[in-house]
Amino acid sequence: MEGIDVADQDGRVDWTAVKNSGKTFAFVKATEGVSIKDSSFAHHWQTMKTVGIIRGAYHFFHPHTSDPVQQAKEFLKTLGQLEPGDLPPVLDVEVIDKGGNSQGVINAAKQWLAEVEKALLQQTKKPIKPIIYTFPSFWQEIGNPSDFANYPLWIAHYGTKNPSIPSAWQEQYLIHQYAGDISGVTGVSGRADLNRFNGLQLGDSGLRVKQLQQQLKDIGLYTDSIDGKFSDSVKNAIVSFQTSKKLQADGIVGIKTWLALLWI
Repeated sequence: MEGIDVADQDGRVDWTAVKNSGKTFAFVKATEGVSIKDSSFAHHWQTMKTVGIIRGAYHFFHPHTSDPVQQAKEFLKTLGQLEPGDLPPVLDVEVIDKGGNSQGVINAAKQWLAEVEKALLQQTKKPIKPIIYTFPSFWQEIGNPSDFANYPLWIAHYGTKNPSIPSAWQEQYLIHQYAGDISGVTGVSGRADLNRFNGLQLGDSGLRVKQLQQQLKDIGLYTDSIDGKFSDSVKNAIVSFQTSKKLQADGIVGIKTWLALLWI
């Protein structure tokens, strides 16, 4: 469950080579602020779909130098139609902007997220929550806000298998960006970041397992308590779901199972 992320400055990408190297998913930059659109996005977005890479798009957020709602609208316009099997949009929160402050970042992020959630619900009829991308140090810099724990977390923490997770997420993260600006990545002429999807399996516990139990209960596959423990009954429910969707029935919530549940 390895993946990469790239932007136009990272050079040409041969997505077939990326997929053949064992990468399952990838994120590409779509927009930054209000006025910057990644010149390679449209090509990447279509080609990823064609070759069978699970695709996601991210927006580099400027919380103070551009209106957050307008940023969201420009991102959505650039993204176009989100399709079943796509990853949720990503809000890349890693700068305060000159003259800004921490509370301003928090308030602006909430506005962007609300605008994108509203648009996705209208478009897909599903309550898809965007992913938040950030660094542990930056999250501390803005006061370690706890307002965003219901959003999936993509955490950037290099050189470790066990990333530091802001306390609001209770050690529960969706994706770990474990290396940045790496050259020599198969299929990428310049540099890329490396990511790993954090699956769920028997014995896990916490916030994400609670959310999983609720999803399974909502579709009638799980009837036990919502206690945040990945038990045998949770595993059996996952196997039933995977079988119904013709996925590998291993009882592990990898990225394909996670997305199938998201889009059900």
